[in-house]
Amino acid sequence: MFQIFLILFLSSFFSLPLKAHPVVYKGGFVYWGQFSHHSNTQRMSYTFHPRFAFETNRAFYHNFKNYRDAKIGFNALLKRWALEDSQGNIYVGVHGGRYRQAGSNTQSDTESNTEGRVLHSMIEADWESRELYTTLSVASFHLDDKNVEKLSYRIGFAPYVVGMDALQTWMIFQFDYFKEIKDRVKITPMMRFFYKNALWEMGANFQSEFFLTLMVHY
Repeated sequence: MFQIFLILFLSSFFSLPLKAHPVVYKGGFVYWGQFSHHSNTQRMSYTFHPRFAFETNRAFYHNFKNYRDAKIGFNALLKRWALEDSQGNIYVGVHGGRYRQAGSNTQSDTESNTEGRVLHSMIEADWESRELYTTLSVASFHLDDKNVEKLSYRIGFAPYVVGMDALQTWMIFQFDYFKEIKDRVKITPMMRFFYKNALWEMGANFQSEFFLTLMVHY
């Protein structure tokens, strides 16, 4: 409940199209891939209405018993604040599919794979100006026998401001909390570069794990 309240609080303040929004302009395609030592997520979405997008995605978490899934679903823009020099948004998404995970066979003391259905729900809020950026998201994975939550928060700033047709540079700090893995809290400083319809990020967290994000608008 506190996490949802915090999202609504942040979003009530003030994002230009700088990040992989769950919903973009009508008719827009977005590819978004995020890769690290122990996880990767890939998403492809199509915005068929200014407030709704269809998405297909895949996720892999090595530290969460080699969890992997494949899902399809929808994202929606609930609220947008378009201010004079900044913008804020609240998004929600619901995706469903199948997952596979390593499990233990108690009779033979060997590992076996477990499979089942997964329902993935999320809520995300962001605010962004030309100089500052922040976003908070809460995701929940509803597996057959348990619910798993993941929280991510980002804050960043632009060391200089340039036109939309020039290379933009940002310094971002990302905080992740995933209670199902050994290192529950991860802090990742990264550099973000944005040029026309392409965005990429590079960084490493304090567990010496690399982090790479690629995103392209079509």
